[in-house]
Amino acid sequence: MYLCLRKNVQEHIFVTMKTFFLLIALYTISGKQAVPSGDIPAGSSCVYEQTGNRSGQLMAGNMLTLTLSGCEGMTLHSVTLRMHSNTKSGAGRMTMAIGEAPIWMIYDASFSDETWYGDYSKEWVDISQSFSGLYVPEGDDITLQISASENSLYLQSVQLNYSAPQPKTYTVSFDTHIAQTIEPVTELEASGGIILPDIELNDANWRFYGWANEAVDDSEQAPSVCRAGSMYFPSSDCTLHAVYVQESDVQPWLPTDDLLLEDYLIALYTPGSELMLHATGPVTNGMLETVSQILPMENGWVSMPTDLISTNDIYALNVQNDTLTIRHKATDTPVLLVSGGKFASSAYVNNPWIISSSSVEGDDMPRHDISGIAGGKMYYFSFFISTDNKRYFRPTDSASKPHDLLLFALSDMELPDWMYSSYPSLSALTNTTIDGVPAYQMNVGPTILTIKNGKKYLQINE
Repeated sequence: MYLCLRKNVQEHIFVTMKTFFLLIALYTISGKQAVPSGDIPAGSSCVYEQTGNRSGQLMAGNMLTLTLSGCEGMTLHSVTLRMHSNTKSGAGRMTMAIGEAPIWMIYDASFSDETWYGDYSKEWVDISQSFSGLYVPEGDDITLQISASENSLYLQSVQLNYSAPQPKTYTVSFDTHIAQTIEPVTELEASGGIILPDIELNDANWRFYGWANEAVDDSEQAPSVCRAGSMYFPSSDCTLHAVYVQESDVQPWLPTDDLLLEDYLIALYTPGSELMLHATGPVTNGMLETVSQILPMENGWVSMPTDLISTNDIYALNVQNDTLTIRHKATDTPVLLVSGGKFASSAYVNNPWIISSSSVEGDDMPRHDISGIAGGKMYYFSFFISTDNKRYFRPTDSASKPHDLLLFALSDMELPDWMYSSYPSLSALTNTTIDGVPAYQMNVGPTILTIKNGKKYLQINE
């Protein structure tokens, strides 16, 4: 009668708890492994170890350990072990702990003892323990250890009934490292993220680059940042640090008149137009794709922006006795002239390109014409506007169509030097080291201003 009553009470507790608690994680022992199923805590992992030959069986002297990691933040409400013994034997001890603190212990006793099941059983039975809500701290594992002192104990599964951490909204603070301040921003809802603010820096030498997790001392390597206006999803309350970039002065990239065996960017310029086209990519459908951009001017000359150029825009030109071969650099494929006003990357007949200088009265900017004869017609390297208003380079047999080309030699392109820092105002200060930490110093009246680790110190100048 007592045995039946105990079984009924255990089944009632199990059903009630399963109904009440929303999250149930089950770890089933199979092949000497713990196979997770159900509501496994996000980011958690399990490791199962045992001695003995048969999975889940503990003979006298054998032991098993189940370690659950990454469960921090959850609240544990109950644990159910599904076990059985031999018909008339089986004994051992069990300890379950969160971190170093035991939460459930059974001292060495037979399976028929009240601390275990209260009777021997060859059938699988549930042994449960309820808690008043045990919080799992950060960095703590949940461990279960069972050792047998008498043949045999068997473990089929371990079930955790728990509640997950309540979602939180996090606050992001901003350290600009300049006089301008930005108020902290808190997520409107958990995991909703925030939009990163921008900084308008009143400095001709520096501009805002982005937000980093750590402050950046002067570095020529671009740090990993999140750009202003992008979404940022914090995993805790945190502070982001502003990073600024300084670009050195460089000479403008102007078209060249010296045609050598080297790499060029091919552009087409129409005086009076605000757009310039430059070729990009290999031959596709008898044409070359182009990039359109606004013309920067330097004393009446076109200056090509270097920051918009990719490896796909570069062509190798080889000029010999006014004839020209053109190859797309990245794909190493030729740009050939074929009849019908098309480009090709292969052809049975090689119609050579001819390059010549062209000039406009009152304008010293070097221009070139690239032309060739195919099928008895003279074609010029020009452009074509498709029905969807996209612009392509394509040969034309009309001498009246624009075909003044500008060639920008890569050897003439001067890339700027970049400097990244969270402390733009320190560019005029003396860079030094104090106690092994980078610092900046300058004289301010009768004092010395020292800035170290983003903090300012005033010292009387003796």
